[in-house]
Amino acid sequence: MKLFYKFLSRFAKTVDNRIIFESGVGKRYEDSPRVIYEKMVENEENFDFIWVMNNNEPLNVNPNTKIIKRLSPSFYKYLATSKYWVNNQNFPTYLTKPKKTQYLQTWHGTPLKKMQHDQEQIEGRDEGYLDRVTHAKNQWSALVSPFSYATNAFRSVFQYNGPVLELGYPRNDIFYTEDLEKRKGKIRQKLAIPEDKKVILYAPTFRDNEKKGKKFVRKNKINFRIFERRLGEDYILLIREHVVVSNKLKIPEEFRHNIINVSKYPDIQELMIASDMLVTDYSSVMFDYVSTGNPVYFYCYDLHEYNDMRGFYFDLEKEAPGPIVKNSSNLCRAIAKKDQYWDNYKEQYQAFQNRFTPLDGPNRSEEVYKKFFKS
Repeated sequence: MKLFYKFLSRFAKTVDNRIIFESGVGKRYEDSPRVIYEKMVENEENFDFIWVMNNNEPLNVNPNTKIIKRLSPSFYKYLATSKYWVNNQNFPTYLTKPKKTQYLQTWHGTPLKKMQHDQEQIEGRDEGYLDRVTHAKNQWSALVSPFSYATNAFRSVFQYNGPVLELGYPRNDIFYTEDLEKRKGKIRQKLAIPEDKKVILYAPTFRDNEKKGKKFVRKNKINFRIFERRLGEDYILLIREHVVVSNKLKIPEEFRHNIINVSKYPDIQELMIASDMLVTDYSSVMFDYVSTGNPVYFYCYDLHEYNDMRGFYFDLEKEAPGPIVKNSSNLCRAIAKKDQYWDNYKEQYQAFQNRFTPLDGPNRSEEVYKKFFKS
């Protein structure tokens, strides 16, 4: 397949109006690539759309969109012949894009934790990791950034000196749509959530030092029994594992009536608007979520260990727009005291919004795609 791609990328004709999209290494139909694509379809842009996906989700938007499997012969064929690539992570790091191809890298979050070239030590990756991701970065034609803080971090993290589209994150357009409450209701119906229940979205990141072979795994740190006893009567808990975590979350039968594994749900932004509060740790979901205006709780059971391993770009303990807790009992206790949340964190929450989401708003997707594809 590598030789096949190399031959095609050198000798095959580039199709000028063809765009190939991928998100979450082909596992999920979500994030900024999805929102950019759907806005282009809505605006009836004259492009030949290709999606790298393991299911047929995008066909619901545009039946003329072609779906291909990652690492299939079609995958290499369309990468070699498409004028445009759009991704929120990286296509295989051993590939070099054709000279005529333009590559829009949307990335997948505002950084709290240090990455790549900014890490003092890198755990959970092999010796050639930095060389591979650096080669992948060298293929980018432009990088989407939500605002200046992220731009500065990205340039350092990736050692990237190319064009940056600092226009806000397209994936957050959903928080500024007029039919937000209607969408929320439909998503909750899809998940079979009773109307009288409050919804907690738990979305942790992965741990570099938790691996089984070459794959990342994660041990569940929520005590389901404590949740059931303290909050089970009034709340539904949605658990969303990070896309790179390979082991399946096991929820015992006795707790499945109000604890739901939503790791395979296509779009985390939809889960955000369906929820009433977020529980996270060091995930970039925190930056997106404050656009909802709902409370955020930080379940950081390994805060100092994680900080020693990855390092942070700012002091989370000082700036977090919500309480930091280190065990299930304290987490449930903090959520149960929800009436005190805004008394304690209103100013910090607003400061966090002002600092980390200054450019987010409606139609960031349209601004980004017109800047990239039409300039």
